Amino acid sequence: MKIIQQEDAITYNIILKEDNKYIGIYYGGNGDLYWFIRTNNEDYSFTITQENSKLYELFEQLFIDIDNINLYTEDEFYTKEEIEENKKKYREQNYSNYNELYNKETNTITWYSDETAHDAANILKIVKDKDEFIINFSIQPDKDEYDTDFHSKGYISIRFRNSGSSYKPFNIFFMRMYNDMKSVDDVNDHGHQITINEYLYNKSRVKKLTK
Repeated sequence: MKIIQQEDAITYNIILKEDNKYIGIYYGGNGDLYWFIRTNNEDYSFTITQENSKLYELFEQLFIDIDNINLYTEDEFYTKEEIEENKKKYREQNYSNYNELYNKETNTITWYSDETAHDAANILKIVKDKDEFIINFSIQPDKDEYDTDFHSKGYISIRFRNSGSSYKPFNIFFMRMYNDMKSVDDVNDHGHQITINEYLYNKSRVKKLTK
């Protein structure tokens, strides 16, 4: 997999490229975050492994933040008890559609695009499966009353609103991950020095292949 960073006068694009498909992540001119996938086949999935350790760690942090509802810090505004009470409301009263956003049993984050109505929106799922993250884009059946410009053959997009999101305030974790991605090195850079996690992952992978 290759990570490509593109900067212009308007935005900063992150491209995750793998074989004949790629995911694009960028801020739009309206200040919202967008993810999209382009592919020349019917495969709208993408896998992040520990081989790309820095990127893997960002996805791992995303799951930790959403799972633990890391929206509050213990300070002069919130006591530890108040923080736990707020977290309990999200889980038990489904604030901000939390129980749709995150399924702890299946280790799945599900985001319905903020672009259009919920029952017509494109869907992004991120599943943590053992030592990898599987990203999958999908669409719902077209509905005559809604615009379908947000997907076509080989292309699906997802919008994360900074204002008015169905999952607000959990959009901030995706915004932060995008900003942190800017510091991730191109994993195909010949000058890239692998981390211990990458070394151990590659070693275990070779061991499995040689059995």
